[in-house]
Amino acid sequence: MQNFTFTGPYGAIECIVNSCAKAEAPVLIMAHGFRGSRDGGGRAIALAGRARQYVNVVRFNFNGSQILSRQIEELQAVIAAVRKRLPDRKIILLGRSLGGAASLLTAAQDESIAGLILWATPNNLRETFLQALGQEQYKLLDSGVTLHLADERGKLALTPDFLTDIDKYDIDAVLRSWQQRPVLILHGAADETVNVEQARRNFALLNVHKELHIFPQGDHSFTCCSDEAGEIICRWLQQFA
Repeated sequence: MQNFTFTGPYGAIECIVNSCAKAEAPVLIMAHGFRGSRDGGGRAIALAGRARQYVNVVRFNFNGSQILSRQIEELQAVIAAVRKRLPDRKIILLGRSLGGAASLLTAAQDESIAGLILWATPNNLRETFLQALGQEQYKLLDSGVTLHLADERGKLALTPDFLTDIDKYDIDAVLRSWQQRPVLILHGAADETVNVEQARRNFALLNVHKELHIFPQGDHSFTCCSDEAGEIICRWLQQFA
């Protein structure tokens, strides 16, 4: 499978593919986090290069919207496009941060998804964005004010429906009802955005086929432990190869 572009629900989606040489290899689809990208500061690129030993890896960018429901729709469209190109392959989702929530909620609606990797993924989305935005900006957003953010990652208009949309989803209920499919959870104990206790709660709510790896020095981006995380992910993926 080569790189491909298709028209998604909110515009064109370009997918970058790291192909596996093994016949009938599964597909790992990676979803980035809030204001992130498919490259993940280079860490996602490196992981894709390593994981291709066992799976085909597909990376893509969400189309600028941070609204969780829209990201779920776009991830579903990527899954459909992959199935069209590689029918009858197992599909595994890997989501980073908010992309982890999108991956979890997408897989909950699609029982054919074979497995799930949650990387620094929140359990309580409102708590997470209170921490990420700061109390003053969070209160403005929650009161109906659009935030205009600008930093090294560019400009973003964050509309109040960002918060009202996440209220549609009950992550605890999804985890409690999760059936059979394996889940790998990776989190940093020093995560400044998503407290590590959220990962522990995600893990506790799952009933079966689960692994939790906490990195003592790991921050939200896994700055100092992405190589170790990649090794764990690759070992976990071998069971699908």
